[in-house]
Amino acid sequence: MSYNMLNFPTGNIQGRVDTLEKIVDYARPHLLMIQELKSAQGLASVTDMMNSLDYGDFQHSEFIEQQSPGSPGNLLQQAIVFDTEKLRLKSESVVLTDYRDINEFVLYLNDPLLPITSDTTFLYVYVTHLKSSTGADNELARLTMVNYLIEHFESLPPNANVIFAGDFNLYTNTEAAYTAITSTDNAIVMVDPFAEYGDWPGSNFLHKEILTQSTRVNQVAADGASGGLDDRFDFILFSESLMNEDNDLHFLQGSFESLGNTGNCYNENITDCNIENPVPAEVLTAMYYMSDHIPQVCQLHTDIVDNIQNYRISDRSIFAFVSPANAKALRYELTGFGAGTVLTIYNLQGQILYSWQTTNSDEKSSRNIPQLQSGCYVFHACDVNGGCESNKFNITE
Repeated sequence: MSYNMLNFPTGNIQGRVDTLEKIVDYARPHLLMIQELKSAQGLASVTDMMNSLDYGDFQHSEFIEQQSPGSPGNLLQQAIVFDTEKLRLKSESVVLTDYRDINEFVLYLNDPLLPITSDTTFLYVYVTHLKSSTGADNELARLTMVNYLIEHFESLPPNANVIFAGDFNLYTNTEAAYTAITSTDNAIVMVDPFAEYGDWPGSNFLHKEILTQSTRVNQVAADGASGGLDDRFDFILFSESLMNEDNDLHFLQGSFESLGNTGNCYNENITDCNIENPVPAEVLTAMYYMSDHIPQVCQLHTDIVDNIQNYRISDRSIFAFVSPANAKALRYELTGFGAGTVLTIYNLQGQILYSWQTTNSDEKSSRNIPQLQSGCYVFHACDVNGGCESNKFNITE
């Protein structure tokens, strides 16, 4: 989910975490890409709320103060909240521009077999809020910001998995910033899933369901844009690798939507899209009061995530260590595994060094491992039902 949350949490309507909760609880994103974030406290409150919904284990990125020189009187930050059961954060940084930072988050899939396979699937996520408003100067500012990112793409691995999301403030598909970021000449080619729909402004546009602003005909508490739903400002773009269904991680065709927009409330409130809408009326109302933007939601598919779901069982755990007093005795504890669980020791190259079966369900025991040298190893447990866990242990001289 990518969401411009409108001066959160210090806008004219404060205390909106409970409003946001209704939207998040319906959409249940595992990666939330936020724009218009005003404070670290606001980011922490979103993370706490998402953890209270009990569908993932969420952490947030750092709240990084703006470093680019523009808009010093209106600091609007970007950040992410991510489900650590699915994703882990390797690093975060910013791409500096002449106006506002573009935030970079390097994530990787939390593959339970990663200690064995050493095959990491990275996801490079860039979240932005391009310069707003019409006019040549503002269009140039948007283009300049995008060009900094295009240049940054040259430092990424070829065929990298990249998401570029946020409030782009683009008015047409002919605007220079749009044609630049979707150019096939770029080191990383970014794809708009709705590019074939054509130019989106105007009442004759046939796919009004992709429009994203505004959720309101009239301002709420004198904050945000009014005028009803008639612009497409919010985007999630995908690298060509993520558009390839043969890729280990890829965009799921048909999953992208402007949440709650059925296309039947053009120039009206989002709450007027209430006829034959799968999104409940209370969620539409929450979107009306939460922000002047509509959340953009989509799905990525990977068999690795399926592995995560199959392997992670909340009542199972393993623990292994080697005592410094006896560097040849591996001590281990298993909880929630049945008898006949296969225990395996791997080196970091994935080679099997030892393997044996348990005789008890909750086993607490030790195993002599005389041939292992100093280094790091993986202790892996897999029961007869296919539920597995693993962790690392070290042997030192």
